[in-house]
Amino acid sequence: MALVLKSGFTFDYDNLFGEGKVTQADLDECKDALAKAHAAMKVMRDTGFIKAHLSKDGAPEKVYFSKLPYITEENGKLNLNSPASIKRLHDFTERIRNNVDVVVSLGIGGSFLGNKVLFDVFCGEFWNTYTPEQRKGLPKVYFSGQNIDPRRTGDIINHVKAMAAGKGGKFKVMLMCMSKSGGTLDTMSNFMVMLDAFQKDANIDVEVVAVTDPNMEK
Repeated sequence: MALVLKSGFTFDYDNLFGEGKVTQADLDECKDALAKAHAAMKVMRDTGFIKAHLSKDGAPEKVYFSKLPYITEENGKLNLNSPASIKRLHDFTERIRNNVDVVVSLGIGGSFLGNKVLFDVFCGEFWNTYTPEQRKGLPKVYFSGQNIDPRRTGDIINHVKAMAAGKGGKFKVMLMCMSKSGGTLDTMSNFMVMLDAFQKDANIDVEVVAVTDPNMEK
């Protein structure tokens, strides 16, 4: 048994349903709870609202991932995930292709995990071991900022500096800071340490990119 979408995506649940597994009786017993969950998911997809999902200030925070890549607000205007913003991301990719050697992504919580999950899915565990040709000119990627462990931070700095020393020319490092509020302490602490270390290395040319919420006043 399988659920097949028009896009070709297939969810095969044959091994989950049947004797000794989930049965029809189990589903019948949970049908009221399943109906409530389905209704809540429909509200989330239609409006972005989901019960008890709150921002840091306690106000309701809408959930939009089910509407990706394009999100339309209630007033009909496209939000940040618009065709134009997707194009800017593609243009940004082409700008760093063959021009940046290493990207260090700095973030904590969702600002770390979201990026890390996407990287693992699309690039795989051994991306940084590939040659530039195998990576199609795209940089190696490292993650930091999810904690303030000085050993981890120091190891990344030393590793990047060693690569820079062996290149025989300017080594381009991009520090990409991700913080919705723009003031996350763990992320900024790691960023400041790395920026200082790389700016003091004559072999390294460092660039900074910030990913944050444009509505935050910080």
